[in-house]
Amino acid sequence: MKRSKRKTRSDKFPLTLHPTGQYCKKIKGKIRYFGTDKKQALERYLGQATYLHGGQSLIQKASNGKMTLKELSNLYLQYQHSRVLADELTPKHYNDQIGSVRRLMSFLGQGRKIESILTLDLQNYERRLQCVYRSVHRQNLHISVMKAMFH
Repeated sequence: MKRSKRKTRSDKFPLTLHPTGQYCKKIKGKIRYFGTDKKQALERYLGQATYLHGGQSLIQKASNGKMTLKELSNLYLQYQHSRVLADELTPKHYNDQIGSVRRLMSFLGQGRKIESILTLDLQNYERRLQCVYRSVHRQNLHISVMKAMFH
């Protein structure tokens, strides 16, 4: 007759309390924090669990091996959205990034291959931003989003 294994705390609740006061879980060798409130931390974890455990992959290959600007933009925005869900990025900044990416795609074209984008194209885009936005801060926001996406 086999005895059933006694449940431990880790079997009942998936998160552990870190000494900093936040609930966390080690996923793929990296500690992920979900907040100080137990109920909200559990909700955040459950909302992100499939993504964090590898159920969804951000890396997708283009069908012909050449990625378009739209595909790159979608990958970048998916990654930034995951950062919003993990409270690493504010929703306002994410919305600003969406606007920046849309502006860049409308300037260069959504179907444009990444390989065909030249430095001259990006310089022309920067000049266009200078005409549209008088604020240096707005110009820098668009340029930093563009750099991060291509990085």
